[in-house]
Amino acid sequence: MIVASFLKSLSLLVMHDVLCANKKQLKVVIADDSAAVRELLKPTLSRIDGLHITGMAENGVEALQLVKELNPDVLVLDISMPKKSGIDVLKEIRKDHLSTVIIMFSAEPTLCEFCLASGADYFLQKTEIMEMIDIFSQLLGN
Repeated sequence: MIVASFLKSLSLLVMHDVLCANKKQLKVVIADDSAAVRELLKPTLSRIDGLHITGMAENGVEALQLVKELNPDVLVLDISMPKKSGIDVLKEIRKDHLSTVIIMFSAEPTLCEFCLASGADYFLQKTEIMEMIDIFSQLLGN
């Protein structure tokens, strides 16, 4: 009886480990010069199961450094940043890190087409946080 119970528990643990191993995980870097935006996005996105905020940058140079160091699956990138614009960061990342999904997140909707033509996967205005959550759900396969 004890052996059967132990084997049943063991099989449930193995099944749980298999399910967790097959669940998609996304590493995310947030790059925005506004501390308020970074601090809004981090807890909001961290609530999404399978999504892990692995870094936050406050300027374009930091964003590039974090992408190179952390190799994130997704970069949430503002356009207007000090030291290097988000558009410059986008172009540079596309040269080296083609697999990183880039979500341009900006208050400047007039640059949408330009960003998409330059290699961004998505363009969202800063008022479209729910749309960002939908994008992450799609990327996670939910």
